[in-house]
Amino acid sequence: MKGRASAFLRLLHPVPSLMTVMVAGAFTVLAARGLPPIGRFLQLLAVEAAMQFSISAYNDYFDRYVDAGRPGKPVASGAISPRTAWLLGLLFGAAAILLALPLGFWLVLFTAVGLGGGLLYDAGLKYTAFSWLPFAVAFPTLPLWAWAGAMPGGDFPPQLLWVVPVGGVLVLGVHLADTLPDLAADQEAGVRGLAHRLGLGRSLALCWGAFAAGTLLTLVLLPFVGYRLEWYLPGLIGGVLLFMSGVLVYRHNARRMRLMSLLLELGAMLLAVGFVAGITL
Repeated sequence: MKGRASAFLRLLHPVPSLMTVMVAGAFTVLAARGLPPIGRFLQLLAVEAAMQFSISAYNDYFDRYVDAGRPGKPVASGAISPRTAWLLGLLFGAAAILLALPLGFWLVLFTAVGLGGGLLYDAGLKYTAFSWLPFAVAFPTLPLWAWAGAMPGGDFPPQLLWVVPVGGVLVLGVHLADTLPDLAADQEAGVRGLAHRLGLGRSLALCWGAFAAGTLLTLVLLPFVGYRLEWYLPGLIGGVLLFMSGVLVYRHNARRMRLMSLLLELGAMLLAVGFVAGITL
């Protein structure tokens, strides 16, 4: 029973899923300028969690042949049947939309964009040179999703649109960082996403370069957008420190790729939260 429960937990990819839920919660608090009504806040977190769990379940479902021979993959290893993974993905996806419905049109729209982008990635785009595209479309809408949840009328501050170019650049780095730890195994299984086509060296360079470019873009925008520095600077400093730590970890020991990726992704999330706080509060 314990092994079965562990398999279901792995199917939901709890670390990246809950990291995204935490960022969604942070953006929601920023949008509401404080904690929104607790019932609404928990409902929004449930929408995001259900969306991420659906994407995670379908990721393992569609990857069951690519993941063959990997004991840590619950569907490929036989710990969870493909049918069960498919049904769980469907149930979580439906739950995300149904939970969003009472919270307004804009929230449903951005939930559908995020869910649709994740599922398109799972279902085939991850095997192409456009593997980055669903991330670049879906993740920059996360602050808009939060504002739609906190402000049901769809009253978005216009400066929030700067999240789209900044988020698009950072998300390219996040996508590559997420792919790199499994790069060799994926290549052996025939996966041909962006990182697999570029190879390790160029993927690392582009990954680190995307994080650097995203950081620099927030600095370039500073004179034109007008930030609240008391919110932006902690995110900037923390994000840069995490980026640098990730690079140093890899340079010290290339086998610690997964830790490097986690540090880079946390850095991107911290920078993004600081940037959004700086331009909206």
